[in-house]
Amino acid sequence: MDKNKKGAEMPKKKINFFAKTAIFIFIIFCAVTIFQLTTQIGENEEQIRATEKQIAQYEAQIAALKTELATPIDYAYVRRVAKSKLGYSMPDDVIFFNDLTQ
Repeated sequence: MDKNKKGAEMPKKKINFFAKTAIFIFIIFCAVTIFQLTTQIGENEEQIRATEKQIAQYEAQIAALKTELATPIDYAYVRRVAKSKLGYSMPDDVIFFNDLTQ
């Protein structure tokens, strides 16, 4: 009978060992997963901040373009656009050229 008791105890020890091992592996898996998710959350928050900054820049550009569209098209406007965007100049304007690099 003592042999039966020892035989019955042995599988419980093996089951107990495998259960502890499985729980340990599960805890390691959870820890690694939590670390990866934390890292990913940090990266996503950084990307959100960069995107929000870019949105603010685009909204400022949109506001500037709306202001430009709201200005009346008169002689002063045409002259300003010709000088700033097209590089034109009036005949009496003095233009200085600088070939020096900074």
